[in-house]
Amino acid sequence: MAWRWTARRLVISAFVLFHLSALVIWTMPRCCIKDRFAGPYYYYVLPLGIWQWWAMFAPDPVRDTVVVDAEVVDAKGIRHIFEFPRIADLPWWSKIPRYRNPKFSNNMANEEYAKSRHFAARHAVRQLGLGPEAFPVWVSMYYKVKESPPPGTAFADPMAPTRVQMLERFEFTSMKEVRP
Repeated sequence: MAWRWTARRLVISAFVLFHLSALVIWTMPRCCIKDRFAGPYYYYVLPLGIWQWWAMFAPDPVRDTVVVDAEVVDAKGIRHIFEFPRIADLPWWSKIPRYRNPKFSNNMANEEYAKSRHFAARHAVRQLGLGPEAFPVWVSMYYKVKESPPPGTAFADPMAPTRVQMLERFEFTSMKEVRP
């Protein structure tokens, strides 16, 4: 019986050590240590949404509304648009479990999260439900940036143009490439 308790404590301790090291490596500024050891943590940190992004905090937080979309062009030249979830369009009870989505959108332009863009492009193709005859497909990930209202005003100008910024393009030759 004592060996079970010891084994359980070792497993829990290993997980806590792994989790804390993931957070420390992830939140440190860009350096050779982070470049060397962050790779394995991508598969743990990104899907759980526990990554950090310091531009969210003072003294200069992000003030614009950013959404990410994917345009998928199939082998026949048909365009399909996949809109990633927008928190503002959801009722309040649906917003609570998705509070990390805006952080996901803001991180997409950061070169450190290039793997996230690839995962998101694959996700977009899967969600569109394209059949095998649609391949190869080309996926364009892009930002839509809408400026927030200036301080002291209640509403943004509804006629202000939305800036569109291309993030990256991907080509998937078969359904095999987009499956997890």
